[in-house]
Amino acid sequence: MIDYLIVEDEMIASQRLVRMLKEIDPQMENAGIFESVEEVANYLLTHAHPQIIFMDIQVADGNSFELFKIMDIQSKVIFTTAYSEFAVNAFRQNAIDYLLKPVKKEELMEAIGRISMKSSVKNLEMAPGITEVKGRFLIKFGNKLTVVKTQDIAYIYSEYKIGYFVQNNGLKVASDYKLQDLEAMLDPKQFFRVNRQFIVQMDTIQQMSTYSKARINLKLNPEFKGDIIVSTEKTPEFKEWIRGKG
Repeated sequence: MIDYLIVEDEMIASQRLVRMLKEIDPQMENAGIFESVEEVANYLLTHAHPQIIFMDIQVADGNSFELFKIMDIQSKVIFTTAYSEFAVNAFRQNAIDYLLKPVKKEELMEAIGRISMKSSVKNLEMAPGITEVKGRFLIKFGNKLTVVKTQDIAYIYSEYKIGYFVQNNGLKVASDYKLQDLEAMLDPKQFFRVNRQFIVQMDTIQQMSTYSKARINLKLNPEFKGDIIVSTEKTPEFKEWIRGKG
């Protein structure tokens, strides 16, 4: 059973959130609704921290980020707010998600699902060096900030030391991520690094053809103008991955 509390000073918004949570999982237990930083701080100082805190940014007595200055929050935090400009600060506080109002039920389900996945991962005996799979990436490049959901990534490629996230809808987002770092953050059942330049998502592969020295040439959707060659050393592992044995 998952317990949670809500930090929200708009009654209609908090009631709507409680209703959606009951629809998603009737077993979820509401530990309380608090309208201010002071109220929730007093509660957390005297009670066990719940598994999840749903937190608005602007509350009755100011900015809810002040709570992180007062105490070490042990709960998973999902921000629910009308303000998109606080996303960077939210993710710096290790937020699980940042949902804009009016919160959509599907996005709420995804956020809770990620918490369940993280809990399952922590219960496993993981080998040293394995990085937690990410559900989304907060990408800062220059002065631009973009959130890209992992499920929307078609492929990622590197060019002139810039990593480009290509989404299923064809949109491309530049980043300063390195492919070797991204490789450890993606689900290996869905993503494969075919060479030094490309990481591809399985459902993106539209066509495969043989290339010189038994290598494989890939055609992707959205289309990439140029050859995408699975390197010689990667080809055996790639074939196992395609068969579902990777």
